[in-house]
Amino acid sequence: MHGRNIIKILRAIDLLSRPQGTTVTRLESELGVTRRSVYRLFETLDELGFPRFDEEVPGEKEKRWRLQEDYLHKLPNLRIPDMRLTGRELMVLHLLLASDRVFAGTAVEPLLCSIREKLASIMPGAYLSVAQSDRLESLFAAGTLHPALYHGKDEIIETLLDAVAERKVCTVRYEALGTGNEKSYLIHPLRLFQHDGGLYLFVQIPKHDSTRILSVERISEISISGETFVEPEPFDPDHILSHTFDLTLADPVTVTIRFTENAARRVRNRRWSATQQFHEHTDGSLTLEMTTSGSDDIVRWVLGFGGDAEIIKPAALRARIQEAISRLNATYPHTLFSVSPDKPASSG
Repeated sequence: MHGRNIIKILRAIDLLSRPQGTTVTRLESELGVTRRSVYRLFETLDELGFPRFDEEVPGEKEKRWRLQEDYLHKLPNLRIPDMRLTGRELMVLHLLLASDRVFAGTAVEPLLCSIREKLASIMPGAYLSVAQSDRLESLFAAGTLHPALYHGKDEIIETLLDAVAERKVCTVRYEALGTGNEKSYLIHPLRLFQHDGGLYLFVQIPKHDSTRILSVERISEISISGETFVEPEPFDPDHILSHTFDLTLADPVTVTIRFTENAARRVRNRRWSATQQFHEHTDGSLTLEMTTSGSDDIVRWVLGFGGDAEIIKPAALRARIQEAISRLNATYPHTLFSVSPDKPASSG
């Protein structure tokens, strides 16, 4: 039996089970079907053994249909939710499903296609008609500009999905980003998540008793064992990610960064850290203070603003910026980059 028809049958049973019963007109309206389809549903219920009867109600033009009272006591308390999606719900669902470019060409892509097909089969009416789909396509664009490439990683991703779901211990070969060297690690895979066009994995490293984040694209081999593990407590991935600047898990650092008026427009309306505080200045510039982890990530971010951002403190990160500028001057000898060594924070 088609999934969409099952939902309609269950909703019809729900309406027929109510003390006041229901009318054919009400069934037409609630189920979004024709009068003829309602009577076909009645035939299906008869074949399934649901005893129904009709009764005249004084003052009403239409008969009411109900299930027999003694049969109702055998049924569970049926309350079928309304599966019809509003326009806004469809928009949000489409936006979520449209952010799947990171999984293109991987084992996850056919799973997403299967989810779409199953949603279409159980939703009353059209889940996404051609007109709706075209309309939604005109409202949203996939936002992942530079997704990681996972071609050839199908087996690794499938194994990770199973390992995370079943809490299985794994061994992986992993390439370090800084050196390019590969090492083997025994891991407890905790959570998969998507970030900035890439797929990442929270893991527990038993040898170091630490939680780390691995980039799936840098896993070259994986083997799953029959041994299971217990998730560490407390483990709150949302809390961890809200206190990292990018994805580097390290000791927290408190930074103060001054942005020019031009850069401030791009900074003030974003959430960079759960601890961030903005201080506006009369010249339109902005100071950001936050405690977060990932010093390397912060340095790269600030350098991306060029002369429109300056680390005021700590001194160690300011020195890192100066080192980077020295390397830039060596790379581009005919261009002078500079930063004042000991400029204090302005109060504005």
